[in-house]
Amino acid sequence: MKFLFAITALAASVSAFVPSTTRSGAFGVSNTVGQGSLSAAPVRSVAGRSRLQMTATTSELKQVPHGGTLVDLILKTDAEKAAAAAKATVVVQATQRQLCDVELLMNGAFSPLDGLMHQATYEHVVENMALPSGLIFGLPVVFDTDDEDVQPGATILLKDGDRDIATFEVADKYLPNKPLETLKCYGTSQIEHPGSLMVATERGKYYMGGKVTGLNLPIRPFNCLTP
Repeated sequence: MKFLFAITALAASVSAFVPSTTRSGAFGVSNTVGQGSLSAAPVRSVAGRSRLQMTATTSELKQVPHGGTLVDLILKTDAEKAAAAAKATVVVQATQRQLCDVELLMNGAFSPLDGLMHQATYEHVVENMALPSGLIFGLPVVFDTDDEDVQPGATILLKDGDRDIATFEVADKYLPNKPLETLKCYGTSQIEHPGSLMVATERGKYYMGGKVTGLNLPIRPFNCLTP
């Protein structure tokens, strides 16, 4: 009798951890990733064991680029790269910070941007943390310079040592409001903040915007994976 009672109690305990088929809808999971979704089928008992069935295709799990399309600015053939470099009217050795920004533009990490921000886009991002289209974009991506001679209409060949990195067609050149930029973007214009310090002391007097055409990625001492 005690044995029978023990078996009955054990069965009742196990059943408490097996979801009832009448309440399976409570276990549905929906997690939107990009334009697809990851869904979980109701828990069901199979051969005395519960199993959570996950159903998702590779395309559903693939991350959608910011803005919907992954930008790729890098020319594919040596002939195309040579022709683009030949159009340059100015040659500039890019700083490490400029190289990072240009690399992220070229490989699509800054999608949907296809170039460095014009003044109107820069000001909109500073004020609204968004592109003029309304798409969220938290920080401005610009090219800085102290060069008084470079003017809109110039095509700059950006280099890293002897390596051609990209061409930059200068569309506009403007004086940024750096105190406002740091206040809006970093929450403070005090140079104790590393972002404010960078804008105040590392970036040049002028910002420039325009189209970027990729030639070659910078060579890094570590591997950088594309998005």
